[in-house]
Amino acid sequence: MDTLYLLLKFVHVAAIIVWVGGIFALTLLNAHATGSGNAAAQVEMGRLSEYFGRVAIGPAMIVAVLAGIATAWRIGFPFSSLWIVWGLVGFVPSGALIGFIGRTAREFGELPAGTGRAMVQAEAMRGRLLTLNALNILILASVVWAMIFKPAL
Repeated sequence: MDTLYLLLKFVHVAAIIVWVGGIFALTLLNAHATGSGNAAAQVEMGRLSEYFGRVAIGPAMIVAVLAGIATAWRIGFPFSSLWIVWGLVGFVPSGALIGFIGRTAREFGELPAGTGRAMVQAEAMRGRLLTLNALNILILASVVWAMIFKPAL
């Protein structure tokens, strides 16, 4: 088998593990921090989520897409294949959601501790973060499904 193809496929899959696994892990950790009732832990988790998204998930997304395109090109898969189109199209809303998630996590991390209005804002942001992450996981799960099952038109 073609060594370059296998190397590109390895890089593609490894980057997807970081991308999808990172989002899944952050979603669980944020949900846990939210349920803890510990405001300091929740704020710190917001800061850590934004950081991890910026230094790990974002770069992994780019590497996954580029390595996937190179892998498909190397082996000669037609880019009009439904499963490839599905993967490329899925990248767009996932990237947009990650942008919204990062911005919300950053805002959440900057919220002052307190009661009243700050607590209402924090609760709304927590709900938004969990919803955005769950939606992103569903989109990415559909892309992973398409990559594995390779549906045709």
